[in-house]
Amino acid sequence: MGASAIAGSLRSRLTFAQDTTPTPDPADANIKPATINGPQTLIVGGLDTRKEGEPENSDVLMLVRVDLDAKTLRVISISRDLYLEIPGFGADKITRAYDFGSKAQNGKFKAGAELMKATIEHNFAVEVDNVCLTTFTGFEQIVDAMGGVEVDNPYEVSDAEYPTIDYGYTSIDFPAGPQTLTGEQALQFCRTRHQDGDPGRVMRQQIVLRALLDDAANPDNADTLWNIVRANKKTVRTDLGPSKQLTYTLAVPGFSNDNVQFATLIDYMYADTAPDGSWIYSGVWDQIPNFVAGFLDGSINVDQTITSG
Repeated sequence: MGASAIAGSLRSRLTFAQDTTPTPDPADANIKPATINGPQTLIVGGLDTRKEGEPENSDVLMLVRVDLDAKTLRVISISRDLYLEIPGFGADKITRAYDFGSKAQNGKFKAGAELMKATIEHNFAVEVDNVCLTTFTGFEQIVDAMGGVEVDNPYEVSDAEYPTIDYGYTSIDFPAGPQTLTGEQALQFCRTRHQDGDPGRVMRQQIVLRALLDDAANPDNADTLWNIVRANKKTVRTDLGPSKQLTYTLAVPGFSNDNVQFATLIDYMYADTAPDGSWIYSGVWDQIPNFVAGFLDGSINVDQTITSG
């Protein structure tokens, strides 16, 4: 879902010979697909990374259950403002987990990823197998490398104060209907929330992910996926080893959006104020773990895909 679904989108206008087997990088010669037994749970996210030394908060955070045998994906979007217990650091927004862990170990990805796993496991009682993250710049580079992403926007979205990476503001507008977005535009489309809040943001993230999966699962693109993943490997931070990455990439053409379900925690959160006065979402914690576990294992079979504002 992370290294393959995000990096697997291939626009049809890119010219690749469909009858040619890609030439692998010499460094990949000894990489063999890993055997992955049973459903796997991954954290997939996007980091708000700007200048070196500044906080790296998870601007987007999703908990994903991948079943390679059943060819299913079940995805829960978790609000960055959800207030919970970060092991070893106390109560804070979940967006801070990666940065706390990473900064405690001199900026190491592994430390940030491990604290994200521990935070999910501690609060949701769900064991996480792997983490796959990108950054604002990484996301833009991936989409641009694919030639853009085609989306069908359900309604016009305007934002006169969209926050830029240099902490300024710009005005953006996305009309209703089909359109192809560049990497920069796709990031704006996924991040803006001034008009319709978190539900609108989540809806647009789902639209982009489904569009990427449609392209990645196209059999005509199967021979190019691994080369694209490897060519863009520096845009992704992950503890998935090369063999697992190859296994997931090879599996992508077998997936379909018909077997993807999305959920949110919107029915299990409420607006609140933290002790320091900041705005947060508090969770209904006597219900959240059961809902998350049930949705991921399929016993709660609800698709909360958002389709309108």
